[in-house]
Order: sequence, then C-alpha cells, then structure tokens
Amino acid sequence: MSISYYGLFSFEHWQFYIAATNEGLCFVGSMPASVEECLNWLAAHYPDHSAEKNEVELRPYVEAFQSYLSGQSRSIDVPVVQNGTDFQKKIWQSLAAIPYGETVTYGQLAEKNGLSPKAARSVGTAIGKNPLLIVFPCHRVVPKSSAPKKFRGGLDMKAQLLKLEKEHKSQGTRKF
Repeated sequence: MSISYYGLFSFEHWQFYIAATNEGLCFVGSMPASVEECLNWLAAHYPDHSAEKNEVELRPYVEAFQSYLSGQSRSIDVPVVQNGTDFQKKIWQSLAAIPYGETVTYGQLAEKNGLSPKAARSVGTAIGKNPLLIVFPCHRVVPKSSAPKKFRGGLDMKAQLLKLEKEHKSQGTRKF
C-alpha cells in the first residue's frame, strides 16, 4: 500500500494542514486548520494510500511555505501532484501566471485561457476545486463587480494572503 503524508503547518498566525505523496505536494488545507478536511480529501483522492502524519517527509514543503509567508519568496516552488480534470488542471496552471500581489477577474482568467469571458462561472468552479491553495494562487482571482463570496480557505484567509502579497510586493523580496 502507498502512503500519503500529512501534517499541520504553523507559522506566525498561519495554520493549515498539508499533504504529499512520494511524487509531491497534493493538498493545502484551509484556515482554521482541520485535520478532517485533510484526511477526507486524502481518502477521496487516494483511497489506496494509507495516511501517515509525518513532519519529516513534509519538511521541504513547510520550508517553502515559510519562505513565501515571510516574504522571502513570491511562490511555492515544490513538486506537486494535481488531482483534477484536464480543464481544472489547465485553469490551476494559469493561476501561477497571475503576478504576485495582483488580481484578475474570473472573466479575465477565462479569456487568458482562450475562453469567452462568459465562461467565468466554469472557471470559478474549476478554481473552487483547487486542492493546492497558495501554490496555485486562486486567492488572486476576484469577482468583477462585487466582494468575494467564497474561497475554499475562507474569506479571511484570502484577505490575509492578498494583504501579505501587497505588503511584500511594495517592500520587495530577497529572492525569486
């Protein structure tokens, strides 16, 4: 039987569960941290894996998150495993092209993917299934004319991520 590793990531006021397989990071949880969210996701997407709490296996991922959340880097550059449809994966990959500290609308993201701006709803649905919060920065996508209504990590987490990026973008970072 294969193993998926999970653990609680804590840094300053940030706290969420992450999970990885031997191939790479596969899940980033919400705030407030919920082990049930993580274990339920692993059970649904890796039913043939046993889940093992293992901080040592997750160390490279934890270090990447610490670097990002402290403003030392502008992305989480680690191996990842994407679990989704081809369309979802395409949308998630395009999230990484949104510049650090900036936002785009769902319609703009649809257009960047060769779709009509009217495809914003299907783009939003794909973004809502993103299991790798922050890594694929779905927090950088906002509605065209109103305040965000949903974010898998919670609206508070989204606001904190946008604030963090805005602050560190104006201050600059030490490495890219």
